[in-house]
Amino acid sequence: MSTACFVLTGYNNTRVYDVAKLRDLCHQEYRARLVLVTDQPKPQDAAATDVVIAAPLSPLGQPGPDGPDGGSDEPQAPDAAAVAGQVAAQLDRHDLRPIGVLPFSDRGVVLGAHLAARFGLPGAEPARALLGLDKHRFRAVESASADHPAGYTPLRSLVVHSLAEFEAAVARFGGTAFVKPTSEGNSRGCQHVPDLAACPALWAALEPYHDRGVMVETLVTGAREYSWDFVGGARWLTEKRTTSGRFRAEFQQIVPAPLDEVQTALLDQAGAHVRQLVSPSNGAFHTELFLLERGVAAVETNLRPGGMHIWDLARLAFPGFDPWREWLRWSTTGAVVHSRPQAQAVSGIRMLRAPRDGVVVSVPDVAAVADELGIPLHDGELRTAPGQRVRAEIADNAGFVGQIILVADDAATLLDRLDRLSEAVEERIDVDGRVGRGHG
Repeated sequence: MSTACFVLTGYNNTRVYDVAKLRDLCHQEYRARLVLVTDQPKPQDAAATDVVIAAPLSPLGQPGPDGPDGGSDEPQAPDAAAVAGQVAAQLDRHDLRPIGVLPFSDRGVVLGAHLAARFGLPGAEPARALLGLDKHRFRAVESASADHPAGYTPLRSLVVHSLAEFEAAVARFGGTAFVKPTSEGNSRGCQHVPDLAACPALWAALEPYHDRGVMVETLVTGAREYSWDFVGGARWLTEKRTTSGRFRAEFQQIVPAPLDEVQTALLDQAGAHVRQLVSPSNGAFHTELFLLERGVAAVETNLRPGGMHIWDLARLAFPGFDPWREWLRWSTTGAVVHSRPQAQAVSGIRMLRAPRDGVVVSVPDVAAVADELGIPLHDGELRTAPGQRVRAEIADNAGFVGQIILVADDAATLLDRLDRLSEAVEERIDVDGRVGRGHG
């Protein structure tokens, strides 16, 4: 008799620790195995899963519905339906029977949708799954909708493929803009365009994305950022903080977001609206939103769990609620149980930065620093070590050198502790700046 399994399509960046967490839940809750489908298996993958299957995932950076020449330009991706057939054959060889499909990376969303359809399991509609990956396609659907809720503001955007187009788009938006790759994660390539004079240097920095197209959007200022996080019908709001320099990288998440009832309702309505626009049959959403002075605008949407431990923060803030269990439940039944988990605490993560450019000489013990300050530490780590080069400027989410996770009774206490502990840890990272600049 075949063995039940869950199929996980990829994972973003370094999130193999979440893969292992899911594997353990599959064993405990369903007596099922966890299969990871990835295009480039790594040694740690085999340690975190039961079976690893190598298969191509959808490439990031596919053209939107209006290609470089202004006409239809379908993505040049591996045929997802054919790849799903290859994966199905591998599962059959392992005598495995899928009971749930879990798209866990941006690049695994499309394949996950096709696998779910192939096995008759819950998932995003294959024809709509790309809307959660291609930012320009999402903007096109958003722009075409005539049924936005009150207060929802679609953002203007253009896709450009040359410096001349880039400069023309920035000029069209009034001389400032926000620029990002059409399909990329981890805040890579996201930059503020302060004026037209900055365009040549910024265009050069975006060179890896030229052939796939770069999105130029209205620059939003004075807004606060949040995410609408959803799994199987349960949803909550997370407050996000990003760096304010040339690049935009996320450095803090707070769950639940400290908001009043009116703001909560406005953001919740916007998140639910984006879900309906994109793919209401999908089980997990991480939709990033701007809370404007008047209204809400969507930054982007992802058909997968949020990063930076957002689901773990939810477990800490909402006792008895486990997003990972909810994801497994939804993937086997497709049942959407609408709920808003009730908070009994406030949890947060703060990413740590290097104090200056150079080579690391020594690093402090995060737990010891927390003890010295009398701050209860839930989790903390530094990912840099003596001899490594680091940079003070954060170009994307991978540029941080570590993190701390704390829990408190209220948001004010939590933020005070995050500030004090992060400052104390960062100032004790000894960096020799005489060695010169380098990349961590």
